[in-house]
Amino acid sequence: MIPLIKRHTKLFLKDKASVFFSLLSVFVIIALYVLFLSESISSNIPNFEDRSAFVFLWMFAGIIAVTTATASLGALGKFVEDKVDYKSEDFLMTRITKQTLAYSYVYYAFIIGLIFTVLLCVFGFVYTFMNYDIILHVSLSLIATIVLSTLMHTLLFYLITSSLKTMSALSGFSTIVGTFIGFLAGIYIPIGILPSYIQKVIVLFPTTQSTVLLRDTLMTDVLEPIQTIMPSEAYNEVVEMLGVKLYWNGELLSNTFSWIYLIGFTLLLIVLVFLRNRK
Repeated sequence: MIPLIKRHTKLFLKDKASVFFSLLSVFVIIALYVLFLSESISSNIPNFEDRSAFVFLWMFAGIIAVTTATASLGALGKFVEDKVDYKSEDFLMTRITKQTLAYSYVYYAFIIGLIFTVLLCVFGFVYTFMNYDIILHVSLSLIATIVLSTLMHTLLFYLITSSLKTMSALSGFSTIVGTFIGFLAGIYIPIGILPSYIQKVIVLFPTTQSTVLLRDTLMTDVLEPIQTIMPSEAYNEVVEMLGVKLYWNGELLSNTFSWIYLIGFTLLLIVLVFLRNRK
């Protein structure tokens, strides 16, 4: 198992194009943030000392959630490539079983997603300190959210890519994911300005739950100042519009709901992956 994981990882990291395209959505979000998202979001909140940090951390939490998805999906391109090139059949001529080979791709994609996300977090933490003089703390909640989100997306995309037969099919699927994940995670357009039925779809999207948990952890230091200068009703409207907190039919969804949703969804995916690999 370990030699297989090492082999997948080395080949993926050597393929610079695969690495780039697995992070393309992140680069797009950063570019949009620099060009107009920052100004657009800032215009919807009152002016206070940490407003720039507020907007950056709001976006940064979304980028982390997106990276746990797109990095894992990009890594699974090696899985599809090996199937298309019949390299998987070559492995099966040895004493490697089908299940061992299948799980090696799952573990490898999870590791790649985790590595890229951690590196992004390090960069974001350093950037936040240097530009806004805010020290972000590595909490158990942050670690658990990143690990759970990465595992969930790895399992989800493994189930999908295991049914893809060509690289063009993978390319098309990756394009769809890269295009819509920013919208579904509430980054390109704040959730609160969308129609209510679309908001409900976004709330049910598991990446959104990851984003909310990450924002709750990373934005603690910038949420407190804005609470002191805004009436409670106005504050609730801002956090609802920006997707800092999620609502369903006007009712606030707690972090406990997000944890239960993510854990339950991940457990379901674990069972489905186990059944597929066993089959």
